[in-house]
Amino acid sequence: DGCDQIDKELCTPLPMAKNEAGTIDKQMLRNFLVNDRHDKNRMLCYYAHVPERKNQDYIFIHSLNFLEMEPLTSILDVGYYDYILRTDADALLFPGLLNLAPSGSGWIGAGEYGEEGLTDHLVRHFSETLLGSELGKPLRSATASPSMQSTFYIHTSVFQKFVSTLILATNTLYWRAFDRKEGGREGVCANLGKFLNMADQYENITQQLMGRKCGWPLWMKGVASLYGTRIAADYVLDNLTVTPALDALATSMNSVDRSIYETIQVHLLVTKKIYNEHSPDVNICTMQTETIRRLRSSIARNAGSLKPWSDTLLNAMETISNSTSMVPKTIHHETAAVFLKLFREQHGCNWTHPNELWVDENLTQHDDNTKVVTVESYEAVLKEIEWSNKKAAMFQKDYETKVEYEKEYDSLIHRPIVKETRNFFCSECAYTRRQSCGSRKSYFVTEKHKLPSVAHLYVMKYHPQCVREKAKEKVSVSLDAFCGNCKYLDSEITCSARLTYLMTKYDLEEEDSKESLLENGYCKDPEYVQKARS
Repeated sequence: DGCDQIDKELCTPLPMAKNEAGTIDKQMLRNFLVNDRHDKNRMLCYYAHVPERKNQDYIFIHSLNFLEMEPLTSILDVGYYDYILRTDADALLFPGLLNLAPSGSGWIGAGEYGEEGLTDHLVRHFSETLLGSELGKPLRSATASPSMQSTFYIHTSVFQKFVSTLILATNTLYWRAFDRKEGGREGVCANLGKFLNMADQYENITQQLMGRKCGWPLWMKGVASLYGTRIAADYVLDNLTVTPALDALATSMNSVDRSIYETIQVHLLVTKKIYNEHSPDVNICTMQTETIRRLRSSIARNAGSLKPWSDTLLNAMETISNSTSMVPKTIHHETAAVFLKLFREQHGCNWTHPNELWVDENLTQHDDNTKVVTVESYEAVLKEIEWSNKKAAMFQKDYETKVEYEKEYDSLIHRPIVKETRNFFCSECAYTRRQSCGSRKSYFVTEKHKLPSVAHLYVMKYHPQCVREKAKEKVSVSLDAFCGNCKYLDSEITCSARLTYLMTKYDLEEEDSKESLLENGYCKDPEYVQKARS
């Protein structure tokens, strides 16, 4: 959903019109790419939704399959691009994309992909024994190319062959080079060493592998596409460059700080894992110094998995608040700034732009001159409430955690700011031709079991016709019009009795109960109505 939202807001859909033959009109596509001009507020980017192939077991295979499917195949045919960059989604693009041009057959990102020497030989062994007849002879020895990651920037003249080899290798390795038994043989992972040729060049490697089992970093089924990339590079790309400009920060090998103008892409392969869901926090949303302190603490707790560059990243955060003209444009500094932004979002800040969440409505400014933004969006408040309620439900078996989130939920719904959102709720507006929005609110209380204090938020979320555009337009129903001695619905029940019933049955406040009855046209004092008319 997040990717769809980005596509629609920032990019342009590719024209997918088909000609009489039922294929994409390539001339129209080329004209679009050549002649399209964006306004300055939009990125020059295009998108298309590509359905996944059926019966695909490898979890990452669609991120490769789409490369040999429409519309990319037609884009290659029109001859508009010289090189194609393929990146994972957990990455950041940097200005080097506009400053660096690949050469030769293409570039692949630098970074560890296994145990030095051992994994190289396993990749070569299985490519020769399982794919030798289809791939032919490799272009270089098993260890000639440096260790590489998964991002590639390939010339269009060899792109389709590279991709088809990569997908073939990935699927073949996934099914046949790990724990699947072949021809009644013992599973591969039972003893990796016995599957290597016993020729002289492998003898030492074989001894090292004896007794080893499948797993990271030696030989892991879950990264079959990483090994597939190595195979495609060694069998297709005759003029290959492995560069730190791609997959920067992905592994310790490629973690050295560098200019953003010398970097095409930063791959948040490990660093993304420091983020978990966090509850909204007033200090993080309004005080940058506190945000940096908390984020540093979070990174420090994960320093073991973040490898050597975590300290550099932490130090880079200290420069974020400095003047931008004084700060060098490096990938550590810029990535730290992105982390800071993401960390704030994880804590509930900016969920509904441009409003801030969980701010203290009694404050106007903090010690570090960070201003507080008052919540004006009922959707933002509801998102906070739903988040806490959802987390409480998730931790039913963890009593202490469940109680913690229940307390948070309880404190949220009793905050003054939740009451303020009632100014946006139009109870007298028509939900349908026969029902008011006020009666719909009662439905959420009685049937959906929502608390009366927040039921109006749900009505506004699902029924926009119940939202008042401006809070000042609200015309409140005067509770002075309530008639306790009047009969409810021409029955023998008094309105006072009905009021007590609502308060008891649905845990409504007296004010809410009266308002609900009056908004639905019940229990109005005839004398009060007559006075109001006169």
